[in-house]
Order: sequence, then structure tokens, then C-alpha cells
Amino acid sequence: MSRLLRGPALLLCLILIFAALPMPAQVSHPDTDGNVAQSQTSGNTGQPLPVLSVQPQPKFHGVPWRDPNTTMGPVGFAAPAGAHLSYFGGPIISNVQVIQVLYGSGSYNSQIAGTTSPTMGNFFGDITGANSGLMTLLQQYNTNISGGTGQVFGNGTFAGLFQIVPAAGNNGSTITDTQIQSELLAQINAGHLPAPTNDALGNPNTLYMIFFPPGKTISQGGSNSCQAGGFCAYHGTTSSTLNSKHVLYGVLPDMQAGSGCATGCGTSTTFGNYTSVTSHELVEALTDADVGIATTFAAPLAWYDQTNGEIGDICNAQQGSYVANGTTYTIQLEFSNSANNCVLPPAAGGTTPNFSLSASPASVSVTQGSTGSSTITVTKTGGFTGSVTLSNSALPSGVTATYGTNPTTSTSTITFTASSTATTGTSTITITGVSGTLSHTTTISLTINATGGGSTNLIVNGGFETGAASPWTLTAGVLNNSTSEPAHTGAWDAWMDGYGTTHTDSAAQTVAITAGKTSATLVFWLHIDTAETTTTTAFDTLKVQVFNTGGTLLSTLGTFSNLNHATGYQQHSFSLNSFIGQTVVIKFTGTEDTSLQTSFVLDDIALNVQ
Repeated sequence: MSRLLRGPALLLCLILIFAALPMPAQVSHPDTDGNVAQSQTSGNTGQPLPVLSVQPQPKFHGVPWRDPNTTMGPVGFAAPAGAHLSYFGGPIISNVQVIQVLYGSGSYNSQIAGTTSPTMGNFFGDITGANSGLMTLLQQYNTNISGGTGQVFGNGTFAGLFQIVPAAGNNGSTITDTQIQSELLAQINAGHLPAPTNDALGNPNTLYMIFFPPGKTISQGGSNSCQAGGFCAYHGTTSSTLNSKHVLYGVLPDMQAGSGCATGCGTSTTFGNYTSVTSHELVEALTDADVGIATTFAAPLAWYDQTNGEIGDICNAQQGSYVANGTTYTIQLEFSNSANNCVLPPAAGGTTPNFSLSASPASVSVTQGSTGSSTITVTKTGGFTGSVTLSNSALPSGVTATYGTNPTTSTSTITFTASSTATTGTSTITITGVSGTLSHTTTISLTINATGGGSTNLIVNGGFETGAASPWTLTAGVLNNSTSEPAHTGAWDAWMDGYGTTHTDSAAQTVAITAGKTSATLVFWLHIDTAETTTTTAFDTLKVQVFNTGGTLLSTLGTFSNLNHATGYQQHSFSLNSFIGQTVVIKFTGTEDTSLQTSFVLDDIALNVQ
């Protein structure tokens, strides 16, 4: 509830602009040859891929072409529900060596041809090199695991740009995938292209990324490039071997103005669409090198989702801007098992997506027949965007726990309810948060106190029902009996902040906590409402603190914020056992930033000792 009528009026204006980015979605279908060809679909990225054919033909994955004249909704920037990459035992590309190939003569885009910077060669070197976080993101897909190939992702290199002169029979206006494979192997054997290299374990490192000039239609698996029902790009594995190794390659048709791929393969610039589509195929080749010769869900298949496809398929067409080696490129988001979502790579030298948990307060005291709560906060690192599912360890008999938001992406309040016969004493409760393959914990010390037994409340005028501040020290305007912020019980409460401008309110009382007592528990009821719309940032806060009589801070018991807003009052409790025998100042301090009000309303404050 805003308090602008109780202070100077402040005109606030917040303009939120949401831009929907329409981009293609992708789904693979087996053709009659057993290849996995890409067809167009409208809607989201969660369309299912069929089970791989058991026929012994190679499989390909590609980016589908999208008809710009049809009505399609924007692609959602999230992974489909349940997405997860499983490992099937096949190889990855551990230290990729990218060789860019221009397939014959023609009017290539200048950045593809290497005459205007940044070039496609720059992109390959930047995105796979040490000044990119791509390989950091891919560490979760290393295969040095049980049943794996023993490979670990490391930085890659760009090995150069080569223009070949294809044989006439492999260079018509329509070029088939079979012809591309044949020409690639012939050019390597003739010495016109560098021979592929292997890693220390004998797995291929070289990836030939083949770009085509205008006027060439690529035919693969019964569909064609840059037209309805067709594709923008794909990657594959040669069915024949060279020196007993299959050769890895990608196919990138022309995407300049006048080609169908100019309008059906993204919404960025021409070069931006090139790098986006190329990144899709590059990362899929890195994490699933031999998909083209896989015949079932087993090796040589590597990382694959049986419902949604490869790492790029899950996040198909979700474009983002990423800085690699100081240059900003348009790339596609990729799926992270760790983040359980589609993400951009972390910044160079950064960390993989992750999160941690914390509890505030970390100690909660609850009297039999009442409740107490703590706020669990998810702190994100490395571009983590997933949601976290919370659970707790066993509770004392007669105690239950509920979560305000679960799963959560930011904070969730756990409320402990103790029955009148709950087992008394102190126990450590472990809170576990799980997101995908990630799991982290935090702990709360939970004390259940008995009722009766000579319990004494040391706070005076804790419900403010005298209608006066004493013995509290309150800032002006805090004492309240307005129906705008009604009391928890009675007619009076302490309304802190709510002005929607820079402001600080406080409420403090000095209390002598009797020596010889076995427990001291601060209990209060708090209502928070806010005009803030964020779900991640604590702009306005309320701190619950203990000071000595000289003004030295002894402890911050807990911090609440606009993120903890809720309907009605919530009860909170904190153990003050460590202050038994001392005279202390219990202080509540509410702080607002420059705009959008948050009200912190306190009532029925007690410090129970026994």
C-alpha cells in the first residue's frame, strides 16, 4: 500500500518493453533413406523427435527453413519441459580444428569469403578459442566418465579458409549430400584440403564447415535447402572412411538476399544469421560427432535427448548476442543439463551455470502451537537460468514445513509449524535444492520451545495498542492505526516505509534478557506489500538486528525485502539464546530506494524467555 498521501507526492513512471523475437523452430523426421532430415514446424521448440531408424544410413541434423509469409508465433526462450541430454557412449570433438571450405566459385558474402571483418574465420577462432566461454559451458559433456570415450573439451582452432574446385558431376545447380561427401573426400585425398587430425585418443578433431555460393540448392534426406519443408544447414558424418576414420562436416547454403535462406533462417543481419545457424551446427558436431552413422540410441551416438534431439535442437532458433575475443556475435543458445535450460556460454574465464542456497535467518525458534519461517535464497552464477526444487530433511515429531514458492527461481519462504505436542529441542534441518543434475544444500537450526513453564514476554507494548510509541523508539509516521495497513490484532501497528522514494524507518526497544534463562525467542508478525515488479532484486529491505546499548551491531538476525511480499501477515521467530544475561537493543530498520513503494508492517512483537 503506497503512503504517498502521508508524504510528498512522487510521480513515478516505469515503462516495460517486451520484444517478441520470431525465429524458426526445428524438428527431425526420418526419411525413407533412414536419414534424419529437418522439416519446418510452427510453435515452440518442444516438438518431439522420432526414434532413430535402425537402418544403417547416416543421420543428419539441421536448422529448418521457415516460410516468412506464414503466420507463426515467436519462439519461446526456454527449453521444452523435461529436456535432458543423455550420454550414449559415442565420441565428442575434444579440441576442434575448424576448416572453412568454399564450395566452388561464386558471389559469396564478403564476411564468409574472408574479405570483410569480422570474417567467418574470425568467428570460428573466437568462439572456440581461449577468449570464449563455449568450452567452459561444454565441460559438463566431457566423456571421461563410466562407459565414455575418455575425452575432455579443450580450446579449438581455426585452421584456415580453402576454396575448392569441385568436379563438374558434383557441382550442378542441385547438389546432393552424397555428392558433398564424395567431393570432400576427393579434395582431401588430392591434397587440396588439409587432412583431418585426431586427438590423443584417436578420435577426429577436424570439422570441415562447407559454405556454398548463390544458386546452389542442397538436397539431403528428401528435402532441399532454403525452401518450405527444407533446411538452413546441417552437420553430418561421412558414411565412408578416410584412414579408417569417418570425416566430420557441416553444410551451410547461401543466406544472402535473393536466396530463400535470407528470409527463412533467422531475424538478425545476414552475417548474424550465418553465425547463428553455424553455431547451432558447430556445437552439435562437438557434442555428437558421429550422429550421422548412429543407427540406434547407443554408441556412436554421444549426447542426445530421445525426445528433443541434440544440444542445438532443444534450443533451436533462440538467438542471443555473445562477446568472444572482444567481438559481439549472434549465436544460438544451447541446452545446459546443469542449468536445465537454454543458455549462452559464460563469459571467457567464467564458470559453468550453477547456483547456491542460503537461509535467512539460519536459526529459527518456534514455540509449540505456533509457526516460524526462514527465507531460502537461490544465488545464480555462470548464467544459470533454471528453477530450483526445494525439499528438507526429516523434522522433529509434530513439526511440518511448507514452502511459499516451489520450485523457485529466486526466493522461497519455508514455514515451520509446530503442533502443541511437538518434540522440543534444537535440530539441524537440511534444505536441498535440485535443478537438473545440480544439487546444493543449506541448513537451518530449528529450536522448538515448550509452551507455559513460566514463559515471560520481555517486550513492552509489542502490539502498539497503547497508541503511543513508548517504550519503543520510532521514526515519525511509523505508529499507525490506518485501515490502509490494518493491524494483525487490535487497532495499532508499526508501518515502516511505503513512500516510494528514498526513505528509512526504524523501530527499536532496549531489553534486558534475564540471566539464567534457558531460551530467548524473538517472535513477531510481518506483512510486506510492494509495487516492485522484480522477482530477482531486493530493492527495499527490512533488517532485524541486535545492538548493544552503545550502538555496536551484535547480530543481523534476518533480512526481508520486496521479494518476500505476501498477502496477510507472516509470523517469524529468531533465537536470542546467545544474548541471555545481556541488555540489548532489538531494532527493525526499513530502507526504500528511489521508486516503487514497499511497506513493512510489524505487529505483536514478543521476546519470550523461559
